[in-house]
Amino acid sequence: MNILLAFKPEPDASMLAEKDWQTVAQGTCGPDVSLLRCAIGADEQAAAAQLLAQRGVGYEMTLIALSIGDERALHWLRYFAALGFEQSVLLETAADLRFAPEFIARQIADWQGRHGTELIVTGCQSSEGQNGQTPFLLAEMLNWPCFIQVERFTLEPPFIVVEQRTISGIRRCRVRLPAVIAVRQCGEVALPVPGMRQRLAAAKAEIVRQPVSCDEIPNVQCQKLTRPTQRRCAMIIDGATAQEKALLLWNDYLRKRMLP
Repeated sequence: MNILLAFKPEPDASMLAEKDWQTVAQGTCGPDVSLLRCAIGADEQAAAAQLLAQRGVGYEMTLIALSIGDERALHWLRYFAALGFEQSVLLETAADLRFAPEFIARQIADWQGRHGTELIVTGCQSSEGQNGQTPFLLAEMLNWPCFIQVERFTLEPPFIVVEQRTISGIRRCRVRLPAVIAVRQCGEVALPVPGMRQRLAAAKAEIVRQPVSCDEIPNVQCQKLTRPTQRRCAMIIDGATAQEKALLLWNDYLRKRMLP
């Protein structure tokens, strides 16, 4: 049974200084993230952790990690190789893919058509575009069922049992494969940490690198940048002396929260 984990590492914007954001807010080019460390989202980490947990069930499976982007994704492909993924694939492109879910879905669908998998697992949404469209578009291209907001899943070939988060609660479905599922991180699973031996072995692991299969690279340009105003709610304490201000603070705020 071949299972594909599709993920897209993204620059860790939290590493940018406040002055970097203030500067780029004056134009439309955005901050320079070319030198930032790339990270994968919490949803994608949860998806990988649950896939690895299925190894203990006893079903024979081949785990494939596929990413799209530049060579900064190689770190995570080797990381997944160290965790036990049998195959790592990088679809190389230098294009800006933050707002190109259809392009990404087409690349995954083309790879699936050439190699074949029974299950494709993604995260619910990226940390940059946050459009959540890729799983739906991919399922439509493949004519497969799609399940989002999946918190847990269990393989029972030729079926998969998924637990979805809905407005009314948890819905449990038993679905015949093939299928596309988008995992939602719910705080109950964590991505394992490989040991030193696994990391050293993964450093020599083969990674399939090939260009994207479509020449129509998306050309999405930013038209406007708006820096949101960040303000904290506060109340000014007026008093003639420090003792009077402290008394007002105690009576109006602290006492209500400290005393039953």
